[in-house]
Amino acid sequence: DSAKTLPKMLPGVVCWQWVCCGRVGCRCAKGNLHGPYAYRFFRQGNRLRKEYVPTALAHQVTEACEARRAFRRQIKESWDDWRNVLAQIREAESS
Repeated sequence: DSAKTLPKMLPGVVCWQWVCCGRVGCRCAKGNLHGPYAYRFFRQGNRLRKEYVPTALAHQVTEACEARRAFRRQIKESWDDWRNVLAQIREAESS
């Protein structure tokens, strides 16, 4: 398997940005920026990280990021449901 496969879930979000390369004589130095290019922004510890995403993989990486957000939302909702059930049990026990 020569191609590296993407994980099903990735932290972060994919954003498209116009960039300036920094070369002195380049068109972007006059305001005509390059791009847009896809980048994945995610937290690693307390730091915000930025990772280039090849255009061919942008859709897959976006889906993997959205899958992780949906999974985390589902976990949060499950915990909320559990807290509600626990509160009802405690209320029933105290009455």
